Amino acid sequence: MRGRNRYKGRFYREPIRKRLPISYEKKFLKEKIASFFRPRSTKIAVASVGGICVLACVLVFFLAPLWSVPASAPQKSSEETSSQHEIVPTAATPEPTPVTDAKIIVLDAGHGGVQPGCVAGEILEKNITLEVTLQLESKLEEMGFSVVLTRDSDEDIELDERADIANRAEAECFVSLHCNWYEEDSSVSGLECYYFQAEESKRLAALIAESTDSESIHTRDIKEENFQVLRETKMPATLIEMGFMTNPEELELLTSDDYQEKLVSAIANGIQDMMEGAQPSMEEQE
Repeated sequence: MRGRNRYKGRFYREPIRKRLPISYEKKFLKEKIASFFRPRSTKIAVASVGGICVLACVLVFFLAPLWSVPASAPQKSSEETSSQHEIVPTAATPEPTPVTDAKIIVLDAGHGGVQPGCVAGEILEKNITLEVTLQLESKLEEMGFSVVLTRDSDEDIELDERADIANRAEAECFVSLHCNWYEEDSSVSGLECYYFQAEESKRLAALIAESTDSESIHTRDIKEENFQVLRETKMPATLIEMGFMTNPEELELLTSDDYQEKLVSAIANGIQDMMEGAQPSMEEQE
């Protein structure tokens, strides 16, 4: 069909549209569909593959430690753990058994403080009694006894308080240490043990006198006297006059370390005999 071109002012023939065969149309449609899913360019495809690889590497980097943690092993019981670390001694040394029922002995160092006792020049009775008492305390503790002191320093303790200390301690026995004095005759010497009334106190005095005599210490007969510390104590009690400070030879012995050690050993043995229920066998001598 011919018509006039209003823009160019001439006639033109409208093109005739021919229908292509069906086989060509199918082929054309397949190519269109394929081109829709095909990457638009090779660069885009390469970039997509590269991004996937980077993402995979990042995931591996962060997740790899989690994959490498081993499965937790079953925990051992506390008994199994302690048994593995338990130390088995090859040669166990038995520990000393603490003394829980030790018998209590009260020691009384005579005089003290403003009461010096007997005085021979610069030698004071209160110092001798304290020195021997402290040594006797150590000796008795070594033998397993529990010791209570009425004084352990240079202080004045009243007589009734000394007895009260022993009664409150519920002691098994009470031993008071002194030095003797006899101005009329400086040749008089010897150790003397005193008791008051009670038979058990007499037995204690006799056992100590017997022990000192066996150690070649000049020992006189035991005697009964109404001393306050003996009268007011509620357990077997004795007062020991360790020697005469008016006798020059005995005074020298009383201040000697060796003689004091001998005294301590003998008195301690006598106390131990008393605690073990021994009976005196020594005959009284004047």
